[in-house]
Amino acid sequence: MAFDQATLQRRIKSDHSWWTNGRIPFYADYRKRRYFNSFFNLVREMMPHRAVVLMGPRRIGKTVMMYQAIQDLLQSGVAPDRILYFSLDTPIYTNMGLEELIEHALRPFKHGMADCYIFFDEIQYLKDWEIHLKSLVDKNRRTKFVASGSAAATLRMKSIESGAGRFSDFFLPPLTFAEYIDLNEYDHLLDEIEIDFQGPKRFFQANDIHQLNEHFCDYINFGGFPEIALNPGQIKNPEQVIQKDITEKVIMKDLPGLFGIENTLELQQFFNEIAYRTGEILNYQNIGEETKTDHKTIKRYIEYLEAAFLIKILHRVDVTAKRFRNITQFKVYLTNPSLYTGLFGRIENSDERFPHLVETAVFAQYLHREHNFLRYANWKRNGREGEVDLIQLSKNFLKASWALEVKWSDSPKAEKLKYFMDKNKIEKGIITSKSLFEDGEKMLTVPNSVYAYVVGKNAMENL
Repeated sequence: MAFDQATLQRRIKSDHSWWTNGRIPFYADYRKRRYFNSFFNLVREMMPHRAVVLMGPRRIGKTVMMYQAIQDLLQSGVAPDRILYFSLDTPIYTNMGLEELIEHALRPFKHGMADCYIFFDEIQYLKDWEIHLKSLVDKNRRTKFVASGSAAATLRMKSIESGAGRFSDFFLPPLTFAEYIDLNEYDHLLDEIEIDFQGPKRFFQANDIHQLNEHFCDYINFGGFPEIALNPGQIKNPEQVIQKDITEKVIMKDLPGLFGIENTLELQQFFNEIAYRTGEILNYQNIGEETKTDHKTIKRYIEYLEAAFLIKILHRVDVTAKRFRNITQFKVYLTNPSLYTGLFGRIENSDERFPHLVETAVFAQYLHREHNFLRYANWKRNGREGEVDLIQLSKNFLKASWALEVKWSDSPKAEKLKYFMDKNKIEKGIITSKSLFEDGEKMLTVPNSVYAYVVGKNAMENL
């Protein structure tokens, strides 16, 4: 469809309010995430000459972060007419090349593209976006390009393949529990302490574990999404807001557009099934029988859902931390426990599924740091069988560095964890609890809410 020039120019002008008033209207309504400074440093960085590709799932603040960057550029003295923004899911921009969009936007001004900051939101909606962006970067050495997209895995793959040396990837995950606590100013509930443990640099202890656990339960239900987490009384029917973004935008729109999926209903049903089983060990045979899906389709659907950053697959090792040759089972986690709320409604801490959501929340904190070496252990050997929820392998994948068992109980059992520790010469293990904190010689017992805060807090310290 060809739109007339006047319609196109009106739309471009309406998307650039700062051209007339020099500011973003809703800038003060949103607090900045801890990731903002690192992102903004990349935006301002002119050498090496690269585009910034901001990646992450829907509803976690990518567009807001881009607008915050635009406002800070304005406040630093950049001329308003040298900052451009295009949301590529806008119907009028469909099938228009990036360079063509820029030319239309700059038509009212006398300057060219040099010394401009140009933002492309939801860039995955442009076919072969990486080729377009690479060409712009190569031809415009004095222009900074910033792009964002929701299909993180696919964006990263294309960025690596086509944008080597020209793109700087920046991943924005859902809120950590530490961000949720700090942004809501609940951090007075924790005190920093020193413990004898070779792990996170900074450790904390709750001075009111019951109140902290209430916030942890709220975080599990809604806390991964900044808009909802930071405005809890202003969002009506948050479950529906989450559900609509998952179903209507990701499953029905993003994934079909990226992968040419025809049977979106089947994909939605498959996602519902494995989302309900978050934190559980699955195998291809059982999941195939339950979803009436063959192994090849299961693998393809998992690839799609990981690309949309809805799930993360964790692979298995044995009791000596060695991988299995034949992959028949795996663990599946929602990347954000709040996705469960969108699909199945709010969950209480007394629900039988809640321990799985606790484990999902703990695992999700590690997505903010290096997580490629995380595994779970599951074994049957010499009449013994057992499982350890989370272990980290060394960078050569030859041994286990630490081991963690997640429990929602104040009398957690650690026999299988201790057995794994003995087999792998791990001096001290971690087991989580509901509210018990105990620093023993061989085992650190720490409440899940505290441990989730510790992992997220240390990840943010490295930003």
